[in-house]
Amino acid sequence: MLDILLQSIDLETLRVVRQASEAIVILFGMAISYIAYTAYRENQSRPMLFVAIGFVLVLFVPGVLAVGLYVLLDVPAPIVNSANQFVEIAGLGLILYGLWTPRRD
Repeated sequence: MLDILLQSIDLETLRVVRQASEAIVILFGMAISYIAYTAYRENQSRPMLFVAIGFVLVLFVPGVLAVGLYVLLDVPAPIVNSANQFVEIAGLGLILYGLWTPRRD
């Protein structure tokens, strides 16, 4: 049953869908990062700045790296995935730090 399903998937269509989903992730990442940065500017809360930068690293930078390295420069996928994972870990660390840090008024 699974073999039939896998054989019926067109790889070219799957590639286009994957690239479109990457573009959607980049757009959402930009929107969320902008909202977080705006919240930082309104409140002047340093932890919110770390959260905003973390969202940029988690949601925006990996998509740009994937497009830039894999599509434009033809870097092998394992290297692109490793770079993306490093950036995402750094971003999640910043988000955690921003949420964990006590707010100073």
